[in-house]
Amino acid sequence: MLKEILRNQSLVTCEPDAKVSEVSRLMADRNVGSVLCLSDDGKPRGILTDRDIVVRCLAKNIDVNDCTVENVMSESLEVCQDTDGVFDCIRKMEMAGVRRIPVIDDSGKAVGIISFGDLLKMLSKEFSTLIHHTTTAEYEDRGDEEERRMVA
Repeated sequence: MLKEILRNQSLVTCEPDAKVSEVSRLMADRNVGSVLCLSDDGKPRGILTDRDIVVRCLAKNIDVNDCTVENVMSESLEVCQDTDGVFDCIRKMEMAGVRRIPVIDDSGKAVGIISFGDLLKMLSKEFSTLIHHTTTAEYEDRGDEEERRMVA
């Protein structure tokens, strides 16, 4: 479940009327590539990514000191439930063509953001563990068989 991945994360949020320059500094300070913009009831309203800032502000020569988050954020959000599985999340990301997706609880309130990197890190760790256990067992099995041959 996505809850497990989000356990050690803190959600970085902003107000829709925040200046992009302020949110950019927040992103740098917190070392994140996206900030979730929430409605008054804590539900996701939009997301501002580092790419949004580059493509929608800088590339168009818009002054980030005058531009607000709601002017450049992505508003049509695909979300995952915190009880969704990893593969459901991957499928939703793929269908929406995004690398980050907000995660909500049963009441629709934002509880985190899952990134492609988060999923890759978790899956890599799982595969590493699987390789370790299956390779160790495989060598142990071979060792026993070779020992039996030598005794016979």
